[in-house]
Amino acid sequence: MHCPFVPAELEDFRDTLRDYAARRLLADYPRWKTEPYPRERVVELGDLGVLGLCTPGEYGGSAGAGGGYLALGVAAEEIARGDFNVTYFLQLGTIACRLLELSDTEALKQRWIPSIASGESIAAFALTEPSVGSDAVRLSCSARREGDEWVVRGEKASITFAGSADLCIVFCRTGGAGASGVSMVAVPLDLAGVTRQVYKSSTSHLTQRGSLFFDDVRVPLDHQLGAEGAGFVAAMQAFDFNRAVIALACVGAAAQSLDETMAYVKGREAFGRALARHEGVAFQVAEHLAAVHAARLVAYEALALADEGRPHIAQAAMAKWLGPKSAAEATHAAVLLHGWSGFGDDLPLVQRLNDVMGLEVGDGTPEIMKGVIAREAMGRAYTAYR
Repeated sequence: MHCPFVPAELEDFRDTLRDYAARRLLADYPRWKTEPYPRERVVELGDLGVLGLCTPGEYGGSAGAGGGYLALGVAAEEIARGDFNVTYFLQLGTIACRLLELSDTEALKQRWIPSIASGESIAAFALTEPSVGSDAVRLSCSARREGDEWVVRGEKASITFAGSADLCIVFCRTGGAGASGVSMVAVPLDLAGVTRQVYKSSTSHLTQRGSLFFDDVRVPLDHQLGAEGAGFVAAMQAFDFNRAVIALACVGAAAQSLDETMAYVKGREAFGRALARHEGVAFQVAEHLAAVHAARLVAYEALALADEGRPHIAQAAMAKWLGPKSAAEATHAAVLLHGWSGFGDDLPLVQRLNDVMGLEVGDGTPEIMKGVIAREAMGRAYTAYR
């Protein structure tokens, strides 16, 4: 269905990516449960232009020249139709490049932004800690000044690409308690004192999610991004646009599952007629098509506002709540409507369900999203979370 927030000039881009997802990604989706994702495939994404959509042209991106947040949303939606987990490269790459742009050091920006936008380097974003998730203002990972270096110490948990990233944007405590004491430091992960642990998980194996440990890792002072003490606000601003991108990745996976289900129920017969002619089946599909489309619309609304430089906090939170929720429910229904075959490894439905459910939690739980929506509607004096 056409979305009124997406300009017509992005439709050719959408068609190109849908073809790529079907031709290059879909058949290999289960493969990365047991094999590492090849670096040359990440470079392919760079060649497609989807890793630098919000990056200025001087750093190898296309922001302002056909790129932007709406284009990023289209890319996430279409790539997710083939392999949901590949969209993490778009998400983390975009966040890292936007934060690296805050650096005052041109050499640092030239070293990393073009290589992330091209897919030659992989970036991670490290905010969460073992005892700090939604209440991220309480983080304890620290960075102290010693001469012309930051010395980073602490542990970060549940980090996407912990096992494969080349660079990590690490949120550290450089000052006192509270949000104003949190800063951002770009840490190359080949430095002495960095160790990694990749988790065993039932989902998202491609992302190499795990923990990063920093044992007095020495980083030049010019690897600080933005002003000292401005890290927490920068992290929250990055979450805003990325929550809508997450929603569209979930929508893409759900839309693919529903397309596969509609083809199945039109071809499978029960009681002398196609399953699709039974209201018990057709109405389920209709409900999920409506819910997924509603999530899609609010996600694109948020990204349209972001492209215009307008506030989009509430819309992004709505999208982040509705997108994974409606996608998980639609994909669960798709599994059941396929009968016993829906649970088989020869179909991607259970894998999609597990992957989408992971983002009902990641980047903001449903409870946090509802708190954000209520806060934006009623004012900060009535917020549930401070």
